[in-house]
Amino acid sequence: MELGPLHLSVELLLWAGFILCGGLLIVFRGWWIELLGLLGVYGLLCLLISRFPFALPDLKIGPLVLSRVVLVQAVTGLTVVAILGLTILMRRRAALVVQQPLDEVTEARLRWTAWRTARWGEKPRFRLAAYLLPVFAFAVLVLAAHGLALVYPVVRTPGAPEGLLWGYVDLVWYWLGLAGLLTVLLAQEMHEVSIGLLLCWSSVNLLYIAMSRTLGLLALGALSAVSILVGLGSAYLALLFYLRLRRWQLPSAEEWE
Repeated sequence: MELGPLHLSVELLLWAGFILCGGLLIVFRGWWIELLGLLGVYGLLCLLISRFPFALPDLKIGPLVLSRVVLVQAVTGLTVVAILGLTILMRRRAALVVQQPLDEVTEARLRWTAWRTARWGEKPRFRLAAYLLPVFAFAVLVLAAHGLALVYPVVRTPGAPEGLLWGYVDLVWYWLGLAGLLTVLLAQEMHEVSIGLLLCWSSVNLLYIAMSRTLGLLALGALSAVSILVGLGSAYLALLFYLRLRRWQLPSAEEWE
């Protein structure tokens, strides 16, 4: 794709999309933004894998002809995003149904925080400071992924076919692994830990597909099953942990904001 003097390859646009989705997951804390970023990651993975020369369309569904590996990735992404979305909605519904009165100490702390915010305007400064670490870590992460892909290439080896694709595959799998680890470290809720683990597993999944070059249905099914099990396990733990907080009358991270 050429835009005047600027030449943009499809691989470069996909890399820019991964950076954008990673920024949504790392910097912002809204649950719907995080789910949108995770869905975007899986969509970009499907587009990237569809460009592999060995991932040829071999499955016909009505008028559509798709690659089975791309279809498996798409179904896995939609499934895990749906699981996390339903978990968050169920937790919010439980919060509305199980409304327990707070004790006097917690109410006093909330009134004191609200008064200080209104009096001294601490909320804007606090929110700005809360974004400084994720933005700085995000910038370092982009540089680290680029440096690792240049210094320690795994997919872009002398035996690999020529082209820009394999260099960007190295960038993407390094990026997904590092972004997943950072998401887990900065997580404030259980579903954010799950998103980080899913990103790390997507990195392993992409590296396996790129290195094996023989796409067996059993291996693809096993990789997809692990992703779905991570989503289901985190959903169970998130609801269990949230109900335990409600029993102890402690607000979650979202309720303190």
